[in-house]
Formats: sequence, structure tokens, C-alpha cells
Amino acid sequence: MSLSPEALAKLLAQPALSPPPGVTPNFDNPPNSNRLAWFVTTFCMVIATICLLLRLFSRCWLEKKLRIEEGLMICAYLKGAYWGTAYAGYALIYTPGYGVHTWNLHNKDLTRPLYLILIYGCCYSATLPLIKTAILLDWCRIFFPIDRARNLFWWGCTSIITLQCLWGVLCIILLNAQCRPHEAIWKFYLPSKCYSLPDVMLTSATVQVVSDIAMFLLPQRIIWRLHMNWQKKIGISIIFGVGILASVAACLRLARTVDFARDTDSMYLLSPLLFWACGEMTCGFFIFSVPCLSKIIVESGLPRKVKSSLGFSAKSTWPSNGTPDHPPTFGSNPVRKPSVHKPWTTTDSTYSRIQEGGIPLENTGKSESQTTLHVGPQSHEEQLPLHVTCTTNISIATESRSHSDSERDSKGNWP
Repeated sequence: MSLSPEALAKLLAQPALSPPPGVTPNFDNPPNSNRLAWFVTTFCMVIATICLLLRLFSRCWLEKKLRIEEGLMICAYLKGAYWGTAYAGYALIYTPGYGVHTWNLHNKDLTRPLYLILIYGCCYSATLPLIKTAILLDWCRIFFPIDRARNLFWWGCTSIITLQCLWGVLCIILLNAQCRPHEAIWKFYLPSKCYSLPDVMLTSATVQVVSDIAMFLLPQRIIWRLHMNWQKKIGISIIFGVGILASVAACLRLARTVDFARDTDSMYLLSPLLFWACGEMTCGFFIFSVPCLSKIIVESGLPRKVKSSLGFSAKSTWPSNGTPDHPPTFGSNPVRKPSVHKPWTTTDSTYSRIQEGGIPLENTGKSESQTTLHVGPQSHEEQLPLHVTCTTNISIATESRSHSDSERDSKGNWP
């Protein structure tokens, strides 16, 4: 049975919550944390936008190829998901405000916030499955480009993707079906049948925490089994370990959700809950863009510029007694820089370093000498199949003269 206009007006004019003993409600200008909300929401939006542009730049400009992962990222960002949470987050600043205690509000002040909370929850439930699916598909392509169905990592990624997609769809349905009629979700004064929303929020937070921790651990097992030195393993582990940021944000959001479900001052506790939810989504875009940052940095020549600004120069590939302009000499003959064809492309001077071995001279009884340059012992990865042999033919003509003409033969020739 619906309320009469007079009864409805009276209900909406009442305080939304009774204040604690000794506290006087402030309905006109309640204290708030709107400045913090402006900063957090704007900062997260800027970071997510930069990550999106970096990823698209790496794919479109450097690799000139887009994949399904980029499509999922764009859908998570533009198609009403991440921007939907931003819209609701900014709108909540104006009504009722962040960090406002519920007893400083009238019942009529709750209608708009409840509608915005519904929008935020639905968009949040769509953003995370989209961006996490994009991340996991990208990791599958990086670690196992072929034979994906035969390894534990691929099946782990597939399981998380399935869980995220199924729960994302189910959560959106539950959020919109929490009350009958649907309009009663924000118009709480309508006659309706509703179930407890905090139960759905707790389940959602738990699912995200479990999936974030699993995503953090999945690539670590693969990375530490790679055949490379431990320094490189640590670097790669850090790149793919930034998922710990999302795990931390998800755990803190779960803690705030528990407080939200237990306390009646829901409007006040909503602020930290939304802050951590926004941070969790932003971490998803950051994690997705991190693997492409190294390629952008290398292509931009930033490492070379940093080394140059710090006074470091490239290592010389010549021995200490020679330079590219003045090659080293062995005896009286300069040795030219050998021309070696390399089937790979690398900036590591290790692959182009030629070490001086020795110059064995052999006396073969012939009028020639041989000079052989050997590459010194190197590691398996640095070995160059280089063997340079210089052969020099030498003609020797000797003359012996005497001032005595008696040594000549009868024909006037020297013996």
C-alpha cells in the first residue's frame, strides 16, 4: 500500500539515522571529505587513461596490430563501464557528499545516492571481468603462444576468466533484482520485497580477492622456471607482480565492505569502499599496460639518453690498445676490424666483442708466413664462429757484391 502525499512528505523530511548521544545533526552544511574524493577519482581516471593510451600506442604505432585484448580494454574503459563508475563517483560528491554521516541527512537525501550506488555497482561488476580477461589472455599469449591446452598456467587463466565472467553477469542481475519493483531499489519508500544487498557486496569482494591473488601467483611459477639468470628473473617477476597492487586494493575493499554491512552509518562508510573499488579497477588498467612499457622505453631510446646524461658511454668492442678509428696493431701490421654477419639484432655489446687470442707463426720451409686470429673462450651464448687467417707471400732477393773484380767469372757474372 503506497503512502499518501502527506505521509510521504513527512517520511522524507525525517532524519535518515538517529544521531549518537550528545551529537547534534548538521543538515545544512555537514562536514565531508569531498576534496579527497575529487583527488582520488581524478587521479584514478588520469592513470587509467594514460595506461589505455600507452597500450594503444604500443600496439597501433609500434606493432601495428590490435588483438582481442585491446578490444576488451576499450570496452572496459569506454563502453559505459569505467566511465560509468566515474560518473557515479563524481555525482556522489554533490549529493550527498563523501564522508557525510547518515544522521546529517534527511530521508529525501538518500534517493539519489542509492540510484548512483546501483550504477556504480553494475559498472564495477562489468569493468573487472573485462579488464581481467584482457590481462589473462595477454599473459597466455606471452607465456604460451602454442600448445596452450597442455599446461597448468593456461587452465588457471581459463578458470579465472570463467569465474569472472559468470560472476560479473550474475552480480549485475542480482543488483538489479534486489527489489521488486525495480524502482524500489532507490525509492525505498515504495511497497516492495527486497533482499539484503550487503550479502551480494561481500560475495563480490571475496570473488575479486581470490581471483586477484591467483592472478598474482600464476605467472610467478612460470617466471622462476625460465632458463635465465636471477637478475632477469627478478625484473620479469616485478613486471608481472604488479598484480599485488590489485590484490591489496581488493583486500582493503573487502574489509570496508564488511564494515559497511555491519554498521548502520552506511553513507559515511561508503566513501572508503568506493575509493578502494576505484583503485582496484585502475590497477587493472595499469597491470595490463605494464608489459608494453619496456618496449616503448627501448624504442624511445631512453636508456641511451639516461646513460649519456649520467656520463656513461657505450663499451668499446676493441682491445685496450686500439679504438675504432685506430685499430690495434700486431707487430707492424694493423689488424682490420673483421666484418661479421649477425643473424640477430641486439644492442648488447657482448655479442659483438672480439677478444684477442694469439698469433701463432709456423715455419713451414716455404717463402710465406701465416697469421691466425682466434676468438678467445666465451660463453655458449656469446660464441662467434670467427676464424680469420691472413696469408702473406714474401719474395726475397739477395745480392752480395765485392769490390774485387777477380771474383767475377769469365763471362763477367757474379757467382
